[in-house]
Amino acid sequence: MTHGAPRLLIIGAGGFLGGYLTTLGSARFECVPAGRSASGVRLDITDAAGVRNVFGQTRPDAVVLAAGLSDIDDCERKPDVARETNVAGAWNVAHECARTGARLVFTSSGAVFDGEAREYSEDSTPNPVSVYGKTKTEAERMVSAELPGAVIARLSLVLGKGLVRGTNSFLDKVRDKLDAAQPVIAAQDEYRNAIDVATAAHWILDLAATRTARGVFHLGSGDAMSRVEIVKRLAVALGYPAELVVAQSGADPNRAPRGRRHMLVPGRIGEVSGIPVPTCLQSVERCVHAAA
Repeated sequence: MTHGAPRLLIIGAGGFLGGYLTTLGSARFECVPAGRSASGVRLDITDAAGVRNVFGQTRPDAVVLAAGLSDIDDCERKPDVARETNVAGAWNVAHECARTGARLVFTSSGAVFDGEAREYSEDSTPNPVSVYGKTKTEAERMVSAELPGAVIARLSLVLGKGLVRGTNSFLDKVRDKLDAAQPVIAAQDEYRNAIDVATAAHWILDLAATRTARGVFHLGSGDAMSRVEIVKRLAVALGYPAELVVAQSGADPNRAPRGRRHMLVPGRIGEVSGIPVPTCLQSVERCVHAAA
């Protein structure tokens, strides 16, 4: 970090993506990690007074909001908690950014779409099918209304090893099952343009640093692969037999509704970042190499 670097408040720093933002952001920002974990500033985004106090203490120039209830199945079971966290919590942060003049990058999801179209551009109209997707859609609208200069960064599927145990890293969950020689069940009719976590984090940091950036940005690879193909590629790259990955077709009554195809076309990120858009396979290989 150079002297006089802008101060970046990273909310959700104890999570999977937030950990990378904090680590990689330290070269460009004075990073202030915040969240419910013991490390950094303690913050519960559903507590409006607490959010205001943290803004008063830290006085950030920019904020990345990477906190929320992101387990799509958990959101389906607990819709009230999901809305309080993902909508009311996001508004609390956006309100303080508007009050103090801080920039905001709000992380959202491809779950705002129904997954019926071949692909989605940054100006496509959301039509969510899950509680999680509905809360993210409502939060996007509220954040944009409260803070028109905010950035909405939508992600389809982020791949990588968690910097600490217990995050929502998809790769860690897959690897744990493979280590135990347990079958990994993955949908063969769900397509995602996955992105490796380091690339996603660098893009988000570029968005936080670019004062002219605003509106919706899709952060993903340039093509989509099925979940089962992604997991098979992960397994083989990690040295496990592809046969441990089992394709699942049809709806699972124990899973929340999911869109079939979340191909989020990354049309605008080139405006603010010199990092090229990788292919989905390149993203898989990058995250495995980083985890080796």
